[in-house]
Amino acid sequence: MGIGYVGGFGVPSCGASSLSVAVRGSVARKAALLMVCVSGWAADTALAVNPYASLPYASSVVQYTPGSLSSSDYSKPEVGLGVPERFTGEGQFPGVVTPFNPAYLANEIVSIGAGGSLTLGFDHPVVDDPANPFGVDLLLFGNAFFIDASYPRGVAAGVFGAPAGARVDVSADGQTWVSVGNPLGSGLFPTMGYSDVTSPYATVAGRVEADFLKPVNPSFNPIGKNYAQLLAGYAGSGGGAGIDLASTGLSSISFVRISSISGTVNIDAVSDVSPVPAPSVVGIAATFGFATLGRRRRSK
Repeated sequence: MGIGYVGGFGVPSCGASSLSVAVRGSVARKAALLMVCVSGWAADTALAVNPYASLPYASSVVQYTPGSLSSSDYSKPEVGLGVPERFTGEGQFPGVVTPFNPAYLANEIVSIGAGGSLTLGFDHPVVDDPANPFGVDLLLFGNAFFIDASYPRGVAAGVFGAPAGARVDVSADGQTWVSVGNPLGSGLFPTMGYSDVTSPYATVAGRVEADFLKPVNPSFNPIGKNYAQLLAGYAGSGGGAGIDLASTGLSSISFVRISSISGTVNIDAVSDVSPVPAPSVVGIAATFGFATLGRRRRSK
């Protein structure tokens, strides 16, 4: 029996007389996908709950064609849902996800081989919002990383694993698609899991989670920067490849399709960027009040 996707959010359907729980990443950071198949039911009968609903991340697998892959280990499209990885290598070589140490396990990234594609859906519109930082509306996370020019100090000397043969398309309705080129091949900032981890090869998780809904300033040039300078340049961001929907002519989108024209493309997650909060009326009034008070005091 082939594998389907129950409810569209990446829970594999199963045959009768089986009970399984599929987990995207570690339990501490990813909710379990619960699927129950009862003996005597039809093969594809299942009860499922989508743990990614109402989150600012892709929440459903619409379509997946693996393409030409050398291994089927990384052909689980549901791992492209939800939050990007912050810690990788559990049970093998555990370490914090940094721009020098990317996620690499089969339950952390999904691969797309030449001729393949992955289509993910959001349960809400991703809006072309001018209030978003640097105009970026969408972030794609893979597992490319910086080459370390001064191991183990963490000096960025270029990006390894950025897919030159990727193509990304977006759609409002899942029918009409607009290409945004290959943001994964250029302008990519490798994933940063924590903002307070000072070693590029740390093995203990930090306490301050980097923001996966905030892009890095596109004008920041990481090449030649040491790890402290990279942390400062990321400014709390979790990295990613940014997309500004203004170029598409679409006011919003709900679907993202990543294709491989050549080579292999690895995807960890896709997020909806949060806008910069507008100053509150109270804050503006307070600022104005303090400024007025200061002028009055100086005039005395």
